Amino acid sequence: MSEKILIVDDQAVMLRLLFHPLEREGFSVITAMSGTEALEKIQGEKPDLVILDIMLPDISGILVCNRVRQALEMVDLPIILLSGRTELEAKIEGLEAGADDYVTKPVDPKEMIVRVKTLLARTQRLRQAAPPPAPVSARSQQGIPIAVIGAKGGVGVTTLVANLSAAMAVRGHKVVAAELRPFFGALARQFGVKPDANIKALLDMTPKSINEAQVSARLIPAINGLQLLLGPQQLLDYREIQAEQAEAIIDALVRLTAFVLVDLPHMPSVASRAALRSAQIVVLTVEPDAGCLDSAKAWLELLRAWGIPESAVKLVVVNRIQAVDVLNAVELGRILGCELLGTVTAAPDLAVAALNRGKPMVMVAQTALVTTALMEIADRLVTVGIKAR
Repeated sequence: MSEKILIVDDQAVMLRLLFHPLEREGFSVITAMSGTEALEKIQGEKPDLVILDIMLPDISGILVCNRVRQALEMVDLPIILLSGRTELEAKIEGLEAGADDYVTKPVDPKEMIVRVKTLLARTQRLRQAAPPPAPVSARSQQGIPIAVIGAKGGVGVTTLVANLSAAMAVRGHKVVAAELRPFFGALARQFGVKPDANIKALLDMTPKSINEAQVSARLIPAINGLQLLLGPQQLLDYREIQAEQAEAIIDALVRLTAFVLVDLPHMPSVASRAALRSAQIVVLTVEPDAGCLDSAKAWLELLRAWGIPESAVKLVVVNRIQAVDVLNAVELGRILGCELLGTVTAAPDLAVAALNRGKPMVMVAQTALVTTALMEIADRLVTVGIKAR
């Protein structure tokens, strides 16, 4: 059966420009002229790839892309965004929305065919990658990999990873905080370090070439012996992360240190799946509101589908602002069926001050309530990790 391509554009000229060349290449081609129609056809027709214009008459291609990425069964559907906007900010917005590629108009049909074939082939390889993780017993003498994810965007995952890893280092543990992100990583700012090296070089390697020496060469020293594996810092460094690359990086890190805290983006991907399946503990970060609770339930459903043991998932509740009408953290844990590691108290002013100083909150204000909470969560995480060996 030929692969099905959905082209979404409100201009009939653009549809014809791409329709016939793709059809001649043997693809089954369908079209849509609005965002609403696109979502209907994505759901009903199950295309293998979508070419999606950003400027649509009803809802934007960015919003369509976001909605697709929120659906569990379509998390790895290849999407190529089309746009007349050439500025860097537009490209970043499109990639952060979950697009796999960004093409500016005018479009050369021959180039588009190459991009479509390349993306379909890469997607197929990634779907076949992600073998099941090695049993815990095989890693018993290695470090403990801990994956940290947000139930939704903006819950402060990077800040949490920075503070928990710093707290562990303060306690004398050997720790690496790693940003396993294909796009911009903000961990360098949290510690005020120069991002002289980042994950980009590793993502240019084949999985078999990634080893302890290669990973160690990209680690940046921070505080108290803590080391950082930073995410990309500029658009030229952005790279798609293969499942096997994610596994190889984590495998190398656990051979180098006692604890590895992996900062993952909130958008699911094959790389995130591989990292989560390689982790011994998964920390799900939520805010105490009904919307985030719904997102957390969706993530837990996805984790079960990916074969992540329910016992491996732990909960951290983050209060980013002072609010009265919030859900009880213990009740959140009961509803979600997750062990609660702790609650991060709201300290927005301290969070901003710490970021401006380039130091985690646990280092800036050692007697603050939020520091006490973070230190306790870090201690529990260490205990849980050791017991789970």
